[in-house]
Amino acid sequence: MLKLNEDTEEFNQIKQEWKEVAKDTTLATLPDFVRHLTEDYEHDYGTICHAIAVAANAAAIAMNKSPTGGITGFQADAVMCEFIREWNFQDNKTGLQLVDFDDFLYPQLGYRYNTLSADVWNNLQKEAAQLIAKAKEDQANYEKDKALYDKEIAAFVLKYPDYYDREKHYLPLGLGTADEWAAEQAKRDSGFVFAPLKPYSTAPSDRVHMHWESIVNGIVPFGYEVEEC
Repeated sequence: MLKLNEDTEEFNQIKQEWKEVAKDTTLATLPDFVRHLTEDYEHDYGTICHAIAVAANAAAIAMNKSPTGGITGFQADAVMCEFIREWNFQDNKTGLQLVDFDDFLYPQLGYRYNTLSADVWNNLQKEAAQLIAKAKEDQANYEKDKALYDKEIAAFVLKYPDYYDREKHYLPLGLGTADEWAAEQAKRDSGFVFAPLKPYSTAPSDRVHMHWESIVNGIVPFGYEVEEC
């Protein structure tokens, strides 16, 4: 097994060899190629990323060589977008854009980076409205929880008047060492009564909330314009 180091010229050469093999990969040779990338090298933090990327590309190439392959360039763009979304942006709700900075060399391509499609703009407005509604709901729940906490902590302090002097002693452990967790468990096993936990608000900052409201009100952010249909 060859130990790899991303910061070496040797690895750059190996990576180029992988890419050349990937271009000729078929469905029949794909399993062996993936096993080679996985089992014949000891990867470091960076090289495994290159290996996974090459393996994914090889799989796409191999499938495109199959009887059901032979996709067009437009379809290839769709494959790329689907892969990016499923690999790293599963939670995206409004849309994605890949920036090719080479386009910045050509003024006629500026529209790609200062306009939003009508669909994306509609998605942004819907999501902003949902975020505002969620923030209002979360704030209402927080206020209810805070009122309950104020009542419970007042009753707790009546029973344990040294609470504010020994607050850490009465609160459940959040983070700690193994010994601290063992002590925490011993307290629980003894029937120790912990103080109620104070709720925390998850409300967005005023700046973020105002930004959402401006989107809902039809103000396109960051100097962008919406494409005309």
